[in-house]
Amino acid sequence: MTGHDENRERAEQDLLFEVNAHVHDAARRFEGVAPEPGHEPWEFTCECGAPGCRVAVSLTLAEYEALRAADSPVLAPGHERRA
Repeated sequence: MTGHDENRERAEQDLLFEVNAHVHDAARRFEGVAPEPGHEPWEFTCECGAPGCRVAVSLTLAEYEALRAADSPVLAPGHERRA
């Protein structure tokens, strides 16, 4: 893999990280509206960095927050961080 490809994958991962952060922020605003706040799954996007990967990953806010606290990416089952 060339340095250009690695830079592109890293930029893709950073963008998806930001998109997922916005999903999280929006979900937090709706948390009090749900019948059981914090238990409803939300659709995040896999952050593996593979070109064109847009696999949805269903996580509760607590699951998403635990990944971020552990400095772990959101990954679809079977996907690995590429860079």
